[in-house]
Amino acid sequence: MSTHDMEETGVIERQALMDFPGGEALQAAGRVEPPSAQVLARALAAVEEAVREDVGRALREEVRQDALVTVTPSRKRRRVLAVLALAAVAAGVTVVGVKTEAGTRHGARPQSASVFLNDVAEVAATQSAGSGRYWKVQTDSAESYITRSMDATYVISGKTPRKTRFPGWRLGSKTYDWNGLDRLTTNPALLLRQIETTTKASADQDEDAGTLGFVQATTLLANAPAGPRLRSGLFRALAELKGVTVVGTARDSAGRTGTELAYHGGVGTTKVIIAPKTGTLLELTEPWRTEKDQRRATYLSTGLTDTIG
Repeated sequence: MSTHDMEETGVIERQALMDFPGGEALQAAGRVEPPSAQVLARALAAVEEAVREDVGRALREEVRQDALVTVTPSRKRRRVLAVLALAAVAAGVTVVGVKTEAGTRHGARPQSASVFLNDVAEVAATQSAGSGRYWKVQTDSAESYITRSMDATYVISGKTPRKTRFPGWRLGSKTYDWNGLDRLTTNPALLLRQIETTTKASADQDEDAGTLGFVQATTLLANAPAGPRLRSGLFRALAELKGVTVVGTARDSAGRTGTELAYHGGVGTTKVIIAPKTGTLLELTEPWRTEKDQRRATYLSTGLTDTIG
């Protein structure tokens, strides 16, 4: 084959390869500087969201695999490149910056809340349940130790430990003790129904039903001895709850990094920060009576233990 024939063949192959929406614009742009890490993260999020809405999780995995091999001028490859081109445009337009009490934090907006929560559900299902006599919850203000008989010991720095009864964890219209949580359904659809049909536990609660349901479910994930299957089911239920959005990468009051979700209810916005690699709920901020009157709980650690203190 002559040099001219080789050059002509190369041109034809390039034309076939770039035959997708946005291809001409990419060729016209020429060589550009490599994008920043935030832009790349935004592009990846846009790709995952576009593929999820188009053909679901199976194709998203296929796209990831396609990115690892040499692209050939086929219809499937052109479709993948089209999605990538659109994602690159989106990534160049929007990068999220959020200001909170803990300071200003910046992060690329990740995938939708549904995708994120379903992914975290898979992580939660693989976590160990652990063992121990007490269920320990350490927040930024105190430690609590709860037994299966629902006896509770509260330890606050500088004060004498206080013993009392723990009332239980509420979901929907019911309150569950430790043993009740073990019997609670793990079916996401049934859990979602309970979340959506929640009722107020007391007359002084001013939150709307939707906010209460979201707070109850996330509180279970934050400070209850829920097993891996129940935690996974709760995450999947929240993935189907309307009104939940992803804010972006955030730091809690203790400086730990996670993904912040928001639920926009009638009283105000409830926010949670979740560590995606472990499925741990790091912080919960909820409105109380008004948007400006908020309550925040930072969960430093939770788990089973055999000792107090």
